[in-house]
Amino acid sequence: MAKSNMQAQTPESSTRGRELKALGFIIFLLFPALTIAGIGFYGLVIWMIQAFGGVVSH
Repeated sequence: MAKSNMQAQTPESSTRGRELKALGFIIFLLFPALTIAGIGFYGLVIWMIQAFGGVVSH
């Protein structure tokens, strides 16, 4: 009886482990990479505007 109980819990623990790995990937790799890429893209856009349109005076 204990053996069948463990077999029933295995898919849940496997799913939970995959969800935690996916969450870790999203938090520690995807969000920082997207943030760095977004800031870099913004800097590139500003640089191109200044390169082709001239520096905006105050």
